[in-house]
Amino acid sequence: MATIRDVAQRAGVGVATVSRVLSENGYVKEETRQKVLEAIQELNYTPNEIARNLYYKRTGIVAVIIPQISHPFFAEFVDKVVVELFSYNYKAMICNTWSDGSYELQYFDMLKRNMVDGIICGTHSITNEEYFNIDRPIVALDHTFGKAIPCVSVNHKEGGRLAAMELIEAGCKNVLQFRGSSKTGSPALLRHDVFEQIIKEHGIGYHEILTDINDVSEASADKATYEFINNYSDVDGIFGTDIIVMSAMKRAHEKGIDIPGQLKVVGYDGTEMSRLASPGLTTICQPIGDLAKESVKIMMDLINGKDVDTNEVHLSVSLHRDKSTAH
Repeated sequence: MATIRDVAQRAGVGVATVSRVLSENGYVKEETRQKVLEAIQELNYTPNEIARNLYYKRTGIVAVIIPQISHPFFAEFVDKVVVELFSYNYKAMICNTWSDGSYELQYFDMLKRNMVDGIICGTHSITNEEYFNIDRPIVALDHTFGKAIPCVSVNHKEGGRLAAMELIEAGCKNVLQFRGSSKTGSPALLRHDVFEQIIKEHGIGYHEILTDINDVSEASADKATYEFINNYSDVDGIFGTDIIVMSAMKRAHEKGIDIPGQLKVVGYDGTEMSRLASPGLTTICQPIGDLAKESVKIMMDLINGKDVDTNEVHLSVSLHRDKSTAH
């Protein structure tokens, strides 16, 4: 197997020159660069990535922490993040927490020990103090830390408004919201406040079922929708994340409740899975690809020591109207 010294000898240059060509760091004459590239091709030389990363004190890996990879929103987010990181010659380490703060702490310890170059964190089951104790690149998805850590999110207030107005315009008089409950500073919780406020301002009956914002399991969705069908089967409109309202639609179907005749449904996230709902699901779409792209861009800037505006990044949401709110 050829070494960097073999390449240098074949090209008639020093090892340092080959290194500059490989890293694209430092000036090399174009003629010399071509000689090095030809030598690399002739010798079928593969750079030692581990050695290069050690030299630059980097691992080439970013950890992506999520509550559960099987959840449709996080599955799509991770998929987009992996592609974005690859465009920067970075790899992703996918970390599930299963809503357990101890797992999150272990991943943060990896960052402290330089096992990864940064963390994109989409779960927040530990205290803010733990985040502040890490002087390393962190980008938060849907969690506010003030000026300490950049946050990438969407305009959840607008999302809550769109959902409320869709049910109001569909003629609903008694609605239920599956509401995330958490002590964390997630901007995602704002949609619940706005939704409730607008519904009540229009004199419409309002009910809610609380769910843990960090528990995104199917079991949690089943529990919430079981409570819905047993205690609130008389409501004529519901709002919640795609996975929860799709579970509620299934229970409504089993009870013979017609959608949209007796029950109007609005989801939140706009995941690809929501397109499988029957009847078609009206949902508030988050731009998942743009969330991933912005998260990775900020992460790369932090890793490369660039100044980053730590104000929250709020991307726009949109309404996808379908048969579940036909009006």
